[in-house]
Amino acid sequence: MYALLMDSRASDRYLGMYVLLASVAVCLLVAPFNAIDPVNLPKLCLLVVLSFIAAGFAFSKIEFFRLKRNRVILLIVGLFILQLIIVLLVDKRDFSYKFYGTYGRNTGFIAYLSLSLLLLASLVSSSKLLLKRYVIALVGSGVVLALYGIAQSRGFDFYEFDLGIGSKTFGSFGNSNFQSAYMGITAAAALTLVVYSRIKIYFKAGLFILTCLAIYNVFLSSEQGYFNFAVGIASATIIFLFKSRKPILGWIALAGSSVSVLFLLLGILKIGPLADYIFKSSLFARWFYWRAAGKMMMDHPLFGVGMDGYGDAYMRSRPASFYSSGFSTVSDTAHSVPLDIGSNGGFPLFIAYSAIVVFVLLSIVRIMKRKTEFDVVFATIVAAWIAYQAQSLISINQLGLGVWGWSLSGLIIGYELNTRPDVVEGNPKAAPRGKVSVQKISALAVITTFIATGAGIAAALPPYLAANKFYKALQSGDANIIQPAAYLQPYNRSRFTSVARILQENKLEDRAIMVLRDASKIYPDSFEIWNRWAGITSATPIDIALAKAEMKRLDPFNPNLK
Repeated sequence: MYALLMDSRASDRYLGMYVLLASVAVCLLVAPFNAIDPVNLPKLCLLVVLSFIAAGFAFSKIEFFRLKRNRVILLIVGLFILQLIIVLLVDKRDFSYKFYGTYGRNTGFIAYLSLSLLLLASLVSSSKLLLKRYVIALVGSGVVLALYGIAQSRGFDFYEFDLGIGSKTFGSFGNSNFQSAYMGITAAAALTLVVYSRIKIYFKAGLFILTCLAIYNVFLSSEQGYFNFAVGIASATIIFLFKSRKPILGWIALAGSSVSVLFLLLGILKIGPLADYIFKSSLFARWFYWRAAGKMMMDHPLFGVGMDGYGDAYMRSRPASFYSSGFSTVSDTAHSVPLDIGSNGGFPLFIAYSAIVVFVLLSIVRIMKRKTEFDVVFATIVAAWIAYQAQSLISINQLGLGVWGWSLSGLIIGYELNTRPDVVEGNPKAAPRGKVSVQKISALAVITTFIATGAGIAAALPPYLAANKFYKALQSGDANIIQPAAYLQPYNRSRFTSVARILQENKLEDRAIMVLRDASKIYPDSFEIWNRWAGITSATPIDIALAKAEMKRLDPFNPNLK
């Protein structure tokens, strides 16, 4: 029995370590020196490997999966994964495209499978100690990115990024909106600790400075972080009021916060008092993107348009009124994580994801009812999770942010399940301190982790190796090397279009047409491929007519296409 207890504790220790490592490492990773995309693809590859390793440890905890109290959430996550697999099998697009996702996003099948596995690992390993470590990791990552963002704003960076964005302050996310969102989450967590914790004054001073630095980053990047910050700190305040035996104030604060968020969302839909203000800001575009996502869900209710398929389906799904209203902007995402999931995977995937979010909310309520005193660590975790969810409603699923949202979801649910009064926990004092260092993981954990690690590496390595080879081919400047690089496997649509553009710019139009012809067979629903082909003057009239016909098929309501 003692040996089994040691095995279990060792597995828990390693599992918690990998869950925490996944969130921090994926969030901070940038790899600009060996790939065209220095942000999203490296994050995806690391996420896949670390989440699969964590899942290997998690699946060795057979007793967790057998317990009746855990069945509902395990069923919900299982249904989410099952629907992911069904959508993958039903989708007729190129396998690598639906599996790894579109260039610059990489939120295809393997990304959501990895996030689901990370949630499961968080669920299994959740404990009060791990929550404390997560708070430290969240704040620590915030310090790094806050300082990095300020350095970027001053023109100091370790690499000259060319990401095509307006603000130089984009942290490790490649986009100023995501840096702003994470800074909003950081500020909410840090200020919660400043206001409601009983830590020493110099720690509070440091956290207050971090809060100011994070808010300054929001000012430097985009306004999105203000919303995250406000919602996050409001949630911590509501928890404090309820646990301080001030329920009336708590209900007032909850009602006020809910009404404010509702007005914001209605304003995006051109309803309510905020409509005029929002439609003068960058948020107004989301109304068009959300409508298109809703139409995709109605037109493809069971399986959606395929993972990361929003971009190819957008122009066919947007109503003709978009053009008459003067809105002709294209997008490859719905700018809302729930709607992206729903449009990509249909109503079953949307419902499963929504059920996970609801389960987290129920877990928060249950923990609050159970606890007699205010728990600042729990409140900080909730503030960070609520801030992420606020961001996810009106923004894109960036993997550096997504790892926090999904792992925090698992931590909150697991904390509620693992701390129920009927749970019999091993006495931590049963193991002498001197023997902690010699704890061994179980044979089952070794086997499952070995298998999962191999699967993760097998899934993550091919696209990264191909991206590295393509990067080197471009550096050669030799058309005879660059052209074959378009066909590196697993295929990537952006490589075909990039190579075609380079060949065309270097007066090698016949070669560009050859690449585009092959690309059009693999990606027949790519407007970009047909548009580039139609723009090559040396193409035959038949080819140009075909390309324009396909463009009209993909963008049927565009009055400029005939």
